[in-house]
Amino acid sequence: MSELPRADARQNDTNRKKIKAVVSKQNLASAANNTKWNELIDYFRQRSGWHPSYRSKSITGHISDWDVEWFYHLPFPFAYVEWFDIGLWQAAPSKGALLPQTFIDHTEEISGVVAQIGFEFEVRADVLRIWGYLPKSYEDFPPA
Repeated sequence: MSELPRADARQNDTNRKKIKAVVSKQNLASAANNTKWNELIDYFRQRSGWHPSYRSKSITGHISDWDVEWFYHLPFPFAYVEWFDIGLWQAAPSKGALLPQTFIDHTEEISGVVAQIGFEFEVRADVLRIWGYLPKSYEDFPPA
């Protein structure tokens, strides 16, 4: 059995009550569950090489900074996650100081994985947003 934290890490009765109260007050409907979040977490933990950046917004209003560590820095427990953004572009190796920066686009791969898991999501520019709750929040999401 893995000792790495899962989507329900740090979940307890106090958190459950707080989540239930906030969800009720904001009239939110769940769009994700721990099974889906765990599939996503497992996919990126098992991926070799590049790991995308991510950030999230909690139903309590906090928006995290961007991070790339998929083992211990995730927003546990995921029941708090209103939305979860994933960066889709990887900086390509530099070809010289005078040449413009280029990127490797992982949109197709990551969108396919997220769709297969069954998340409600949308892609804009270089960001994929997964909604943990509905209605969808477009706060701080790149323009269409």
